[in-house]
Amino acid sequence: MAQQELMCLIWNGVTGGSARRYALKVLSVAHQIGKSPIQIAIPNNTPQLLDLNMVRPTITLSLLLDKKITGQTITGPSKGGGTTYKIPTKQDMEYFITENGYDDASKLTLMLLHEDNKYEQYEFAVQQFTTNLMPSKEDRYDSTLVMLVTKRAGDYDQLTDD
Repeated sequence: MAQQELMCLIWNGVTGGSARRYALKVLSVAHQIGKSPIQIAIPNNTPQLLDLNMVRPTITLSLLLDKKITGQTITGPSKGGGTTYKIPTKQDMEYFITENGYDDASKLTLMLLHEDNKYEQYEFAVQQFTTNLMPSKEDRYDSTLVMLVTKRAGDYDQLTDD
């Protein structure tokens, strides 16, 4: 379905002519799950732990973004009435992030593709987007995209059963 470096797709959750589907040139994917257990101090005794299992997953993508339009596309899962995903420029990503907020009407969607054409899917809200232009890479920006995500959805099941 996708080249190894284009294993990450995003969609703005909209159908029709306003739909934006991008295939990102990903250098790395970092997935962090934060929790907030409570430690209750008891005088002269061991503290009690209370874990309500409240999770806060975050995914950070390290990206390469082109300065100029390449016209490259790939075919991916059907989202928003299409299966074509464009390779975005820095300006495309800036527009995507500033014009598309997460809400119930248009859920931003991240898909991490796997070799077997299955994918992990997350809904996300952008927390931070950073770009850096380095002299050695004058035609591309190094970028970081930090997203607050939901729990994993989709048809990629790699759980080990007892």
